[in-house]
Amino acid sequence: MRIVRTLGVIGIVASVVVSVLAAPAVARGRVDAPWVVAASPTSMTLDWAGTGSYRLTARPQAGGRATSVRTRTSTGTVKGLRAGRSYCFTVARPHRTEHSRTYCHSTPRPVDAPATTSIRVATFNVCASVCRGWKERRDAIVRRIEESDADVVAVQELTRHGFALTSQMIRRGYVQVAQTSNDIVLVRTSGPGAHLRHHGDTEDGVVRAAGAASPWITMYDTVTGSPYTFISVHLESGTSRSASRARQRQAVALIRGMAASAARGPVVYAGDVNSSPARGGDPVGRIFARAGLVDAYQQSTSFTRAWVSSFNGFASRPRREVRYGDHIDRIFVPSGTAVSDWEVVAPLRHGRAVRPMASDHHPVRATLRLP
Repeated sequence: MRIVRTLGVIGIVASVVVSVLAAPAVARGRVDAPWVVAASPTSMTLDWAGTGSYRLTARPQAGGRATSVRTRTSTGTVKGLRAGRSYCFTVARPHRTEHSRTYCHSTPRPVDAPATTSIRVATFNVCASVCRGWKERRDAIVRRIEESDADVVAVQELTRHGFALTSQMIRRGYVQVAQTSNDIVLVRTSGPGAHLRHHGDTEDGVVRAAGAASPWITMYDTVTGSPYTFISVHLESGTSRSASRARQRQAVALIRGMAASAARGPVVYAGDVNSSPARGGDPVGRIFARAGLVDAYQQSTSFTRAWVSSFNGFASRPRREVRYGDHIDRIFVPSGTAVSDWEVVAPLRHGRAVRPMASDHHPVRATLRLP
């Protein structure tokens, strides 16, 4: 079984929570690929399925000297890494040449400013527009949102079912604060832990970006009064070159539109961007990076179910893209933001998804530590 140690880290490790998740099957004699469970700017902790002794090797993705550590368990930590750099990891048995498939991940960048507010943000494509079985899936969708325990939830592909979902979420302390015909932003405004409010003259709007319409809202922390802006994003789907070019145009127009808007405070982009490093080099991610934004997945210091792809296609057995993790549902934050945890909210039982499945996407949630 895969033992996932979720390390709550903000600068240093603060706490350890251990949970047990079903591991993907590994053929006899093979070594399972490692997956990140914790990180700091100078170290990475990974685990994998198996028992016994192993050699964990890290190589800079851009080239350079490899670093190896020996471990007597299926967990290892590589130290002496450089902040904000991508490394590729393999696992092998001692004194054997056969090794696992390669997994690559980045160390988080140093935090720019002390955090004053902790906000949990989730993104969830509920596929109400093209997927069947809304009535059978609606309660599962509500449960996944509840399980995310997020302060802010960006929802995509809701279409005509917006009222049905928001009426359910109102009973659970959430209100809809921004919307288009397909996408909304939900914010928890009542109940334990609620600490975001919108003012009577709160800034909000819709950015129309090369065929995509994204709703946004500026919210204020009730303790510090600091403003934070959240936007629900859904970029062009499809695997063709024309679809990729459309996503890139949308990403550029979206960032420019938000820069020209009345939004206040740090802007958090959360949604289904249909792009990841596992898909054609991630041109959308590079556009966000040039705008000074980083994926929370690369900035987080602890991880849960990083090996489960966020797009599931309604498959019972979790989809797994080994080299990078195929997470197309992403949360982009200003570079230097502290992210204390990142999770694919995908309840599993005996290695398979709990039925009924809520959507062809799993929610992705991250805890942001914002200045």
